[in-house]
Amino acid sequence: MIAFARQRLARLAGHGYWLAVLAITLSTAVFFPGRDHFAKGQWSLLYLLIVVVVAGLSGTGPAVLAATLAFFAWNYFFLPPYHTLAVKEPKDWLSLVAFLIVGMAVGVQTGRMREREARAVAREREGALLNRLSVHLVSETSTETMAGTVLAEAVKVMGATSAALFVPTDGDRLQAVYALPPRSDEGAEPLAEWAYRNESAIGVPCLAVGESEAGPSAMRSATHLQAGSTSSRSDVFLPLQTASRTQGVLQMGARSDGGPYRPTDIRLLISLANLMALFLERQHLQAAATQANALREADRLKSSLLSSVSHELKTPLAALTATVSNLLESDVAWDERSVRDELRAIVDDVTRLNNSIGALLDLSRLEARAWEPVREPYELSEIVVSALESLPAHQRGRVTVDLPDDLAPVDVDFVQFTRVFQNLLENALVYAGASPVRVGAEVTEQDLRMWVEDEGPGIPPDERERVFDKFYRGARLGGTAPSGTGLGLAITREIVKAHGGAVWVEDARPRGARFVIALPSTRGADDGGP
Repeated sequence: MIAFARQRLARLAGHGYWLAVLAITLSTAVFFPGRDHFAKGQWSLLYLLIVVVVAGLSGTGPAVLAATLAFFAWNYFFLPPYHTLAVKEPKDWLSLVAFLIVGMAVGVQTGRMREREARAVAREREGALLNRLSVHLVSETSTETMAGTVLAEAVKVMGATSAALFVPTDGDRLQAVYALPPRSDEGAEPLAEWAYRNESAIGVPCLAVGESEAGPSAMRSATHLQAGSTSSRSDVFLPLQTASRTQGVLQMGARSDGGPYRPTDIRLLISLANLMALFLERQHLQAAATQANALREADRLKSSLLSSVSHELKTPLAALTATVSNLLESDVAWDERSVRDELRAIVDDVTRLNNSIGALLDLSRLEARAWEPVREPYELSEIVVSALESLPAHQRGRVTVDLPDDLAPVDVDFVQFTRVFQNLLENALVYAGASPVRVGAEVTEQDLRMWVEDEGPGIPPDERERVFDKFYRGARLGGTAPSGTGLGLAITREIVKAHGGAVWVEDARPRGARFVIALPSTRGADDGGP
């Protein structure tokens, strides 16, 4: 009941001049029966009380009107001769004038106090709202979520019927990313487009000096109201402006009570617009920073690629050129054995050149998903033997293969997994020095694990992830990085990932490095399990 009365009183206070008329009329009707029982001067005190009440509820203007109406009501109904504005006694004129002056002064002062209190409450409400939204938006990354949060709060505080956020798309055409309620308002889009193109607000009156603390960009948008932007609509369109560009447009629909937006409401709307503009600016800057980082990374990879590829391609080409030039020299007598040695060197250089080019092509095909695995069951021993045959004959003797006899076939792409073991074996043979290299496998409850291990210097823990990066070449041989493109382990990881597995490096016992490949186990299916 009390809440209902407060609500009715607040609504009545919003119509201040009608409240002044109603208050003086009702109080006169209440006072009139006691006219013959109280002195005529006492009614001025009661009327003065009514003026203070009106001033406290509705402000200065209604208080002045109430004081004026009380002046005439006191004279007409309570000062003889009654029911006339004539005054019988001259001293009553002094009382009337003094009442009018005091009533207006008290009403003005009380009204000003009420207005200052209202402004203070509004500022406190604005500050609390902006602080709450600022804390929430600091960690927010989605434009739609940000818009939903801000617009929901704005609609509730402003008593608006709707709200929407328009942002430019890739084609620089505005699009509503969020609307509350989620409905299509065809008439709003052209007005938002106009506000965006002209960087001018629609439906916002010029704010008085002292009411523009929301910031220079918001004030510019609020005061640049053009005649061509007016419409029969009662909603507001505010461009979201920052120092660099216009980020979008905030639309706030008409008030649910049909009244216009007050200056305090407009100031809060401008503050919300600034807050949303800063959020969108932050997103724009983050996107630009991400793009710049991507470009820098691309430049770095390009430089690494050019450096690595130029070395790996120019070295065998230079050796080929030198060897062929030697064979073409007419002043040198070549025997058959020397010619064969030179031709064998040419074959080695061509093989190295072909491997470098093949590694680049394989990695590009894997990253572009153009080399998808064709999986069929194969014996792991067949894959390992095929990888061994690709190695130089003098290095095959360093490799020991120890696979379980009951190992079931693995469901893989034969060519791709041959390349996997070839890369791992070549890597181990290069870094392990003269130590032996072993190939093993085992089946666990979760997966099938295969490994290639050596007894070399091992890999430090801080490099165990980096060795799988493109163009990275570890320096485990006396601080000198071996030759190569640095793509072998990167290709290995991409192939294993394409098969749904994982690859990592760990310490071998008693020393060295072990590269482990884990593929999902099919033992349960092979055993007829569920």
